[in-house]
Amino acid sequence: MTITSPQGAPIFVILPDAQEVRGRLHARRQVNDGWLYQVGNLVWQNGTNGSAEPAEQRVWVSPAHARPVPGVSYEHVPTHRLSATDLPSPERLPAWTLQYLPHRPGHPGATLLHVVGCTPSDRTLTREEALAALRQPRTAACIECDAARSLTPEQRQTDQNRQTQQQRDDESPQDTNPSETPP
Repeated sequence: MTITSPQGAPIFVILPDAQEVRGRLHARRQVNDGWLYQVGNLVWQNGTNGSAEPAEQRVWVSPAHARPVPGVSYEHVPTHRLSATDLPSPERLPAWTLQYLPHRPGHPGATLLHVVGCTPSDRTLTREEALAALRQPRTAACIECDAARSLTPEQRQTDQNRQTQQQRDDESPQDTNPSETPP
């Protein structure tokens, strides 16, 4: 893992003409319909005596315009969450994303489930999609964001309900009269 510096964390920024350049992630801000990322890119500006000087241009972009750099930790990037009163209703908020970790020698590939904003992603998941993803092999909920707390208890409850129903089905008396057809 790369430790981030006070100047921001490296991130790929997708420009309007689809070019992908390396920039810096300075902050994350939750908004009613997801997250915004404050990214900075170095550009040239007019300097003194007609010279060109480097300057950083900062702008807030959606997750579709930022992509994480593999191996970089974003845990130190300032993150501003909405207060509980500002959050939209849970029914409207698809709030999870997947991060695919590549196969390395001695380590199989894996998938991490995150709350939107933990790592940049261009696709969000509904609660049902997130729960289904967690049931897949080598998939885990991120322990650094709310994904572990927001979905793992519900997944356990869903699995417990399914197990209880299976036990009820197993314990129910079976009709052994072969002359009757099942409904």
